[in-house]
Amino acid sequence: MRKNELRLRCVAMVKSELEVEHQLDADVLFLLERLRQAQIQVLWLSPGEASSAGRLIEALQRAGVKQEETLLIASKDASLESGQAADLATVAFSHPTFLDQSWRAANLLLEGFEEVDADYLMRIYQRKHGIPWKILETDRTYLREMTVEDVETLYEIYAQEGMTDYIEPLYEDVQEEINYTKAYIESMYHYYGYGMWLICDRQNDTVIGRAGLNLQRMDGMEGMNGMDGMQGNVGLELGYLVRREYQKQGYATEVCAAILSYAAKELEFESVNCFVEPGNLASQRLLEKLGFFLQGQATIEGKRMERYVYSF
Repeated sequence: MRKNELRLRCVAMVKSELEVEHQLDADVLFLLERLRQAQIQVLWLSPGEASSAGRLIEALQRAGVKQEETLLIASKDASLESGQAADLATVAFSHPTFLDQSWRAANLLLEGFEEVDADYLMRIYQRKHGIPWKILETDRTYLREMTVEDVETLYEIYAQEGMTDYIEPLYEDVQEEINYTKAYIESMYHYYGYGMWLICDRQNDTVIGRAGLNLQRMDGMEGMNGMDGMQGNVGLELGYLVRREYQKQGYATEVCAAILSYAAKELEFESVNCFVEPGNLASQRLLEKLGFFLQGQATIEGKRMERYVYSF
């Protein structure tokens, strides 16, 4: 099955490893209801069925469930290791009775189920299988994580006239860009949970640019009114790029406004920076329209930049 066809359709659980005092708590029961509403099957496993990869696969087959469409939730290393060996996405629950476990075979460790729903488990499943997350939607677009397969499209966009006037170009060597993209996915998406995403047209899935949030290091700063959005000399930065045929149609405003809302509500940031070269009037006008304020200058990789800040 191709990666873009994969979907979470079953959550397998080792019931005895989730029960506390021989019963499931209210949060687990609520999760079961949310999975039912999302049309995701729940498969209860006995300890014996989860004792080896072979027995686990047999249990899935008896239930008519595909391995590549299943996520396993368990508390014991033996069960999680069986799931890992069967190539399932695996989630560990830090059960108070089984705190001597290492949980090394789990893709994620949960301390409880209060905030766990179908979307949460879907994202763990997608990480396991290298499926890019869809981050948010606007009226005309959606933003998703980039993949190595998107590099060719990015070269096409960056080659358009004027695209690299105020931003760094891609590597001249395609393989270098591919290696950078792989490292970026691991370090930003997997570790931080945010980064530069791809902007896609909702009607035809065409990649029309990229936008998102990055960490930016600054060497020198002048005229700052405080240190909003800063940790040491590293700041959270909004960036964007829209391909030429989609420019001057409000796409940058639409997407950047949605990212700012996401940064406040989902990521709980207090402010965001944007660094603009003097003379980049189009970006300055956009930032002022979005509600950014000029707060001095900073040096980015040897270039003097104007620093705009948006506070939530």
